[in-house]
Amino acid sequence: MSKIFCVQDRLSVLDFINSVAKECPKIVALIQVGSGAEGFHDERSDLDFVVAFDSNDSMTEVMEYMHQRISEQYSLLFFSQSEARHLQVYALDNLLEIDIGFGCYERAAALKPAFRVLFDNSGIVEEKMTKSLEGMDERIYSGKLKKDIETACDFAWAHLMHAAVAIHRNNYFRAVGELEFVRKVYIDLVGDRYKLEGTVNREIDKLPDFEKEAIRSTFVTSDSQQDLWTSLMNLTDLIYKELEGTEMPVLKHMILEYYKDLK
Repeated sequence: MSKIFCVQDRLSVLDFINSVAKECPKIVALIQVGSGAEGFHDERSDLDFVVAFDSNDSMTEVMEYMHQRISEQYSLLFFSQSEARHLQVYALDNLLEIDIGFGCYERAAALKPAFRVLFDNSGIVEEKMTKSLEGMDERIYSGKLKKDIETACDFAWAHLMHAAVAIHRNNYFRAVGELEFVRKVYIDLVGDRYKLEGTVNREIDKLPDFEKEAIRSTFVTSDSQQDLWTSLMNLTDLIYKELEGTEMPVLKHMILEYYKDLK
């Protein structure tokens, strides 16, 4: 394997992607998205792009073109393509990851606030993406919050109860698994509240310290029953507080009675 990529390697790949995209007559614009659009977080940030093509009929051809040009230029450790998701994922042999989304330029829209138009032959892509930012938080987080609340109400209480039973039976790994499910639900809800992306805890480090400390209190630090019960109780308090005002099938006082009966 080649050496691990450095900043200059990443810049070189960025320039290459830009140049080959410009050479394809069906590609109208190239947009850099993610952290790199505003300045990379550090030397290990990857590359994210959106390729805007001329019509929906061109997607397969454009995806094949980008794959051919990149695979000719670089040795690949990994390549994956999903036409359904309009996405290609590459890992070069120096471990640089490249994610490329695809879409028709007439439907250009920003999915996240950070983007940088590298070139635009249509003259309208940047305007469309900027316009799409209006009301973005409301579109993204209102729908996600509703879905996350439904998930929490439907499933959190059951997994909390399963965790309690597992702790009672000394089934450590089952208990940890049940707690992890509920913690993820809780983190998603908190992320929605702060308009942060909770998927794989991507932006959760941006939470205020007191919120992060609350999440830490739910982690399991040993396999003792007492520590497991402590984590379960902390998580129960947090998620029921987050869901105040919603109709939970199992109320908090009921689930606490259930715990008490098992201890």
